[in-house]
Amino acid sequence: MKSRIVLILFLIIPLFGIGQNFELKKPIVAELNAELKKTNYSQDVTFLYLNRNYKAESEKLDVKKYDYPDYSICAFTQKFEHGIVYSEEQCKEAGGITTKLTLPKTDKKSIIQWVELIFKSSPMDIEHGWNSEKTKFGPTDDGAGCYFEIKETENNTEIEMYCGC
Repeated sequence: MKSRIVLILFLIIPLFGIGQNFELKKPIVAELNAELKKTNYSQDVTFLYLNRNYKAESEKLDVKKYDYPDYSICAFTQKFEHGIVYSEEQCKEAGGITTKLTLPKTDKKSIIQWVELIFKSSPMDIEHGWNSEKTKFGPTDDGAGCYFEIKETENNTEIEMYCGC
């Protein structure tokens, strides 16, 4: 009888863990903003957030560099703990910055809050807001600014971001 109960518990308990969402750590707006000011806003706020909150599991991968004098990095991908993947691309002249954040399946309410806090961490004087489905956040006039789009896949939550003109 005991072995049947133990067997049932081993079969049932994993079911409770399968559907659980990943919990994204809340950005601390004041700390991120202060760090951005120190670097003269030269670093992407999302990359800064990841480095402060999650352990990197890879070096920068798929690195691309500018073709002119300093040959600095203009695109890369980096993996972080929990299966988080960050990629950044800003190789086009005056093309802005495009980033993509791939996360384990994450609760939509926490993603919405995360987007709003990340945006507040690197504020701009342009009014931003959500579309009616709360999948896109961007300038209310559809002009220059930062755009965030939340996409759900079967196993992941993706946030695609673009900041520029």
